Amino acid sequence: MQFFSYQAVCLLRRSKAMLLLALLFLTAAAPVRAALPEVLDQFYLYESPLTKAFFAANGATYDPMKDRWKSYLRQSTTSFKEVTRANLLAGLKPGVLVLGSAVLLDEQERDAVNQFAAAGGSLLMTWGTGARDAKGKWVGYAFLEKLLDMKVVGKVEFESNERFLNTFGDGPLSWALPAGERVFLGEIAETPLRVDSTHLAARYFDWQRAPKPKNTNGAVAFLEKNGSRRVYMGFSEASWDYDERLRLPKLLDGVMAWLQHRPIVSKAAWPNGDLSAQLLEMDTEAKYPYALNFAAELDQAKIKGTFYSLTSIAKDHRDVVKKLAEKHEIAYHAEVHYGFKGKPVDIQKERIDTMVSDMTSIVGSRFLASVTGFRAPTESWDATTEKLLRQVGVSHHVADPASSETRLPFFSASEPELGSEKAIVVMPRTQMDDLNYLGLKLELDKASELIMLDFDFLHEAGALGVLSVHSQNYGPDGLMAKLTPPYIKRLQQHRLDVWTVSGQEIAAWWRERERVAFQPGPLNNNQFTFAVKAPGQVSGLTLVVTHPAKDMVVKRVLATSANTPVPELVHLDAWRSILIYRNELKVGSYSFALEF
Repeated sequence: MQFFSYQAVCLLRRSKAMLLLALLFLTAAAPVRAALPEVLDQFYLYESPLTKAFFAANGATYDPMKDRWKSYLRQSTTSFKEVTRANLLAGLKPGVLVLGSAVLLDEQERDAVNQFAAAGGSLLMTWGTGARDAKGKWVGYAFLEKLLDMKVVGKVEFESNERFLNTFGDGPLSWALPAGERVFLGEIAETPLRVDSTHLAARYFDWQRAPKPKNTNGAVAFLEKNGSRRVYMGFSEASWDYDERLRLPKLLDGVMAWLQHRPIVSKAAWPNGDLSAQLLEMDTEAKYPYALNFAAELDQAKIKGTFYSLTSIAKDHRDVVKKLAEKHEIAYHAEVHYGFKGKPVDIQKERIDTMVSDMTSIVGSRFLASVTGFRAPTESWDATTEKLLRQVGVSHHVADPASSETRLPFFSASEPELGSEKAIVVMPRTQMDDLNYLGLKLELDKASELIMLDFDFLHEAGALGVLSVHSQNYGPDGLMAKLTPPYIKRLQQHRLDVWTVSGQEIAAWWRERERVAFQPGPLNNNQFTFAVKAPGQVSGLTLVVTHPAKDMVVKRVLATSANTPVPELVHLDAWRSILIYRNELKVGSYSFALEF
């Protein structure tokens, strides 16, 4: 047995005590990591008996509303249960409770819903849920408004034509749909409701997406409060029948995952963490030298624009073209200002050949290879136009608003056999142009208000904005010459989150992005994998991660294989983090794990 002196024993005891105190201090000082919230796998569909009776008394039936939900939940969830009033009042274990257009709710039902939310349950409510009491008396929207900290501000009237839902791309709820997806809601008896909310996932617009005041057109709102997640959709289930492209089920998939507290990973539209993109372009036609005015403003802001040039006029202004080409993209706007759509192949080919010949004489054969963009006069083009353009080296064109239901680039389908590396990239012009503003005959103040609203809406949606101006309207007294400089200043204020580049650069990125094979969806044990297809060379890929709870951000990203570039981690907001792969990704498979 080993013996120690009294002094040694005291020293040992003192050392142990100090060590214990140090450990206690470190434990207290260390941040306590919040436990991940439980994933809510149980779904409840509530059949409101009062609502069913009210519909019947008014010559209608509530069953179609409920049946639409039953069909969706059976196909899309693993655990779905219909609940009665007795079930609701008895108390439900935390899960996702669907109140589909449950217009009539009595006081006990309202209390039960509030208690369910207070216990951490998630709520999905639609249309006029709770707007009438047990006797069918109108009581307003206070029940909805209090649950979601929002305000119902009116109805979407038939005359407004604002029956199109537009979703936010890369959002915490709407990640499964492209930015600005236009979804027709139909002209139904259950008039959609507009809301004003701090947290939106979609807005109502007319077909043209004409800007409206921000507090008037909210369509899908969400909120997390004390661990309870809530979502409100301002339109009824009757609108689902008009969704021929089945966009709403995809939206619901994202909504349900968020309500369940499931972290999701999806591929962002834009590179290097930018939240939206902007192309500033000029249709350079009559009064060609006015293009220099536009270029000077772009130069001052250090923005690269694209000048789609009418070659028969550009030939007379070679010095201007040369000056523009020093800092900006030169592209085609045909040889004369007539549309192509519906014209025979031989006529279209002759015109395009003339256009290329003109451009060769202007810029020279060596520079011609860099002229890869096109914009059709009067936005008139067809599949034949695209096929012929590709044959002469055109790789992108700016198209009309009707060319796409989204506000993102897409690959031409004129030659289905072509892959994304060769197909033309089409960029829909979904912003109003100078001709629209002139046609509306607006005062400068009103036009200024609309163009800024237009930017705000495209930015929150994560969309591609294409601001198109015409050279002949860009003289010193032209409307766009007054509207555009403040717009450019707004873009400068968003240098950190708006990607403002030429059409050629946007098209090149869209091809890079397509090389990343990735299926968006829930994390598997907090891990995900993606592959990069040939030829690789992908730089700036950005992935969006939704948080399992408000402000429960991604703490760390770990590569699960050696020699794998670890992305930059950026906390975007309370609901999302982003992963930015700034270094070039080569062909191969990449796997990562996340810590929250």
